[in-house]
Amino acid sequence: MLQRARQIVKIVALPCLLIVILPLLFATTYGVPPSRAMELVSSTFILEYLAIPLGIGLKLPPLYVFLTVVSTGIGIFILVLSIFHHLGAQSQRIVTFLLKWRGRLWRWEKYGIYGLIPGVTLLGVYGCAALVWFLGWNIRRSTLFITIGFLLISAILLFSSIGILKII
Repeated sequence: MLQRARQIVKIVALPCLLIVILPLLFATTYGVPPSRAMELVSSTFILEYLAIPLGIGLKLPPLYVFLTVVSTGIGIFILVLSIFHHLGAQSQRIVTFLLKWRGRLWRWEKYGIYGLIPGVTLLGVYGCAALVWFLGWNIRRSTLFITIGFLLISAILLFSSIGILKII
């Protein structure tokens, strides 16, 4: 029982820091009410990087929106990937399934782990977490490339949102 509790804490600790605690710290730094901060975090769970135009439209400080969405997005990726790894370690059926299919997915290897940088735009953090787990790629490198891709698309959306809203 204690071992299972440790596993759950290990899965949830870092994502909780990135998804809840950091956005609340950013909110106090930028003078954003905690309820508005959690609204942005909740919308990031649903919209991922598309929550940036929403935050800008709600007249939240642009840097705050950027930092909160990026922090929450990376936290979601780590949480989903940790859950997949935990479930995969618990079930022999899942391990057998993965070993069977990984041998058949050689076509994906030509894109490699570097494909995660633009891939986060198309698949989002949920899809990329599933892909990383399914293909068995290195977690640290994958997290790095997902972070780079998420930062890039978030910055593009931030700058375009600010520009579009200033024109309107």
